[in-house]
Amino acid sequence: MQTLTEIRRLLAAASLKPRKRFGQSFLIDGNLMGKLLELAGPVDGRTVLEVGPGTGSLTEELLDRGARVVAVEIDRGLCQLLRRRLGGRDRFTLIAGDVLAGKHEISPAVVEAVGPTPHLVSNLPYSIATPLLAECLLLSWRSLAGRGDCLVQQLTFTVQQEVADRLTAAPGSGAYGPVSVLAGLLATVHVGPAVPAPAFYPPPRVGSRILRMDFRPDRAVQLTGGDALMATLSLAFGQRRKQIRSILRRKEAPFPSDALARALATAHVEPTCRAEQVTPEQYLVMANALGSA
Repeated sequence: MQTLTEIRRLLAAASLKPRKRFGQSFLIDGNLMGKLLELAGPVDGRTVLEVGPGTGSLTEELLDRGARVVAVEIDRGLCQLLRRRLGGRDRFTLIAGDVLAGKHEISPAVVEAVGPTPHLVSNLPYSIATPLLAECLLLSWRSLAGRGDCLVQQLTFTVQQEVADRLTAAPGSGAYGPVSVLAGLLATVHVGPAVPAPAFYPPPRVGSRILRMDFRPDRAVQLTGGDALMATLSLAFGQRRKQIRSILRRKEAPFPSDALARALATAHVEPTCRAEQVTPEQYLVMANALGSA
């Protein structure tokens, strides 16, 4: 695993510096990188999606452990560095560009490259962590529903503590939000060790956490209205401090107010409660009702 000295040398030789624009903070604590790999489990023979490989420290470990690695890097300078260092390695594919084709879509080139059943193992750039994780779960749901061909079976990653809190938040807590509902419905979340700011170069302003999410097909098949779910969550949490019945009056709502009222009743959601008090299971019932309306 690359030390801080080695990472600085590699960057200096390529006339590069970490870029805040891309949320770049490189994990330099070898013990914690080992914990990340330990939580990910065996990768020999698996296809692994790594987003934001940086100088390739984690990439090299994954390759040495027998993984086929599809690395996605948006920084052109780092792409050149990675090609020089790892371009000749078997089982290594580099995609230069953004892993997200839009706010709600993973790049088709990435989906094609990773194949049908990849795992994600990454020190995720902070700037894209939440939308990427959400889209991986939705991509897997669509594949299970016959609307896609890429099911991300497992996601192991470092992420800032705030995002980790949202992924594991229970209803009624301040951190509970759309991604909490999505993770609660479609995955089992395993909480790994905390990662303090000095474990990164450059150190971010906040601490991080290692997590693993296992996609749950048995739960995912219960959701028939995935697109309706995301629309409902956006609507409900758009004004999270208001009573949830306020969504019935929202002009931008993609559903008729009578359909929303029936969905609330079907899910046994009290109109006077707020978005953060509605359980993932109730959101699922609402979404299925709206999706079939």
